[in-house]
Amino acid sequence: MADKCVESLQPEIGRELCLMKVRSGYRGYKRDILTENLSEREITMFVCIRCQGIMREVCLSSDGEQFCSCCKKEGEQTHPNLKMDNTILSFKCSCPLITRGCKWLGALGGCEDHLDSCGYV
Repeated sequence: MADKCVESLQPEIGRELCLMKVRSGYRGYKRDILTENLSEREITMFVCIRCQGIMREVCLSSDGEQFCSCCKKEGEQTHPNLKMDNTILSFKCSCPLITRGCKWLGALGGCEDHLDSCGYV
């Protein structure tokens, strides 16, 4: 599953696919659900260097690179960057089903919980 790119997923397909966009096992979060007022320059600080999504479960390598935990190469030594993770999870976002009419807005960290009860799935 780790080789599937989130960018290829379509929110219209349904709840399970929508949840996969938010849950681990897929690469970074899609940028288009972020509603945080960030400049492109600011956003680049939170982009995974490997999958180009917004980093999910941020890892820091021994050489200072940051990327999603699911983008980590086998055997690569890393440690979590909880401060960066918490910052990203606090970003404001919309429901991935906004195209279906969902008006939910909240923190990225609450998106999965919202999808469990979203009426637009």
